[in-house]
Amino acid sequence: MALVGCGSDSGSGRTEHADPPATPPRGWHTVLGDRAGFTIAAPRRWKARTKRRATLIRSRDRLVAVTVNADRSAQGRNAPPRSYARDLLEELPGFEGDVSARIRTIPGAPYRTARVDGVGSVRTSRRAQRITVAVYQRAGLVTYGAVVFRNAFATPRGDDRVVNRMLRTFRARPPAA
Repeated sequence: MALVGCGSDSGSGRTEHADPPATPPRGWHTVLGDRAGFTIAAPRRWKARTKRRATLIRSRDRLVAVTVNADRSAQGRNAPPRSYARDLLEELPGFEGDVSARIRTIPGAPYRTARVDGVGSVRTSRRAQRITVAVYQRAGLVTYGAVVFRNAFATPRGDDRVVNRMLRTFRARPPAA
């Protein structure tokens, strides 16, 4: 899944520092997205893989998928997180659906954040999905985007709790060379 201006390595010239990973909840593990430069906790049985600069994290039953990437372009360094999150959701390839008017922050995150939710489908899967876009910004350096896909018709309580917990554990670090 591409981000708006995704994967750009053009930097601000400022040095990024590593934040220590959040302590994962019991029964979880820390996923390292070394190419994009982040850590996030996920349930132990969830699988993670990195392709190009995006990291895909999937639940064992494949009903929840999280894609995380970094944008170090001028837009990623400077766009307000609220507009970046909304644009990212609306610009998903082939997105058709409804976007919530409510944009919130992510509790406990040490960065400027924005979260927007929607229901719809994208080109790669015509099934209706609940989609969450979470954006974390180190102003002047990078904006990270996490796009979460969940079945629109499944009972949301369990999945939502796991997703909310994951999003609170996101931490930034410099990307691997």
